[in-house]
Amino acid sequence: MLVKDAMHIGALFITLSDPLSAAAARMQAQQIKRLPVFEGARLVGLLTERDIKRHLPALHENLTPWEFICRVGQLNVSDVMAQPVLTTIPEETLTDAVRRMLDHRVGGLPVLENGQLSGMLTLTDVLRAEVKQARLKWGSVRQHMTVNTISVRAESPAREASAKLNITGLRVLPVLDGDVMVGVIHERDLREAVEHGKVGHGDTVLADQFFLEGVTVREMMRPPSEYVLDTNPMRDALSRMLEMGIHGLPVISEGGRLLGVLTISDVLRTLLGEAHPDQAAVSSGPKEA
Repeated sequence: MLVKDAMHIGALFITLSDPLSAAAARMQAQQIKRLPVFEGARLVGLLTERDIKRHLPALHENLTPWEFICRVGQLNVSDVMAQPVLTTIPEETLTDAVRRMLDHRVGGLPVLENGQLSGMLTLTDVLRAEVKQARLKWGSVRQHMTVNTISVRAESPAREASAKLNITGLRVLPVLDGDVMVGVIHERDLREAVEHGKVGHGDTVLADQFFLEGVTVREMMRPPSEYVLDTNPMRDALSRMLEMGIHGLPVISEGGRLLGVLTISDVLRTLLGEAHPDQAAVSSGPKEA
């Protein structure tokens, strides 16, 4: 397969001098996570959702809403974008493009044809293209999953889960009772709880610790519906990721024991036929970080 067989055509872009607020509004309206940045006809950068979040004023700065708006309003796309930009072309093999995305830990590549932007290749595009292929030799989830997982105990304080999510950059954690997964806790649920607390109290330093005081993970977790069995074929796991719009799934046994996690990087390695660095540890059992 070639990049042109998986890419989506008609990618949006933004200019170097545009305000950051305009770029964020466009990304929110179109529900996209990255925008190529042009100066005239030349691609000069890539703006991602992560770049924007990294440059927002920190909570501990205790800014008023007006100060926050003023600070953000002073930023242009050029202040935040990443450069240089990794790109691909329509005729490149999908395997080579995927390997570059995996090596550089990026979620998307602008597709250039004769120097002009013709589309974007994202991880979701790759998954959609690959799930159509008849690849029964991929094997089971257990052969490709990441064994060393980060999880949290059901009776742990919710602020501990919040800290783990903040440190790792993950968006969801498996919740364990013993070695059995009993739920998942989402970053957005914790964030909403903190924001709700601010309504009646106002902002405060170390808001997560303050507003989550006395709350346990069990009180905030969701039922464990987002998972895959270790015996499932990789093809089924790939389809499930696409259906749910997520790039990671906890892996459990038939009895509900957490065995690992299947990440988007695991899937990409599978597509490339590369050995997983964690697989040597599968026989020794799962570990909790």
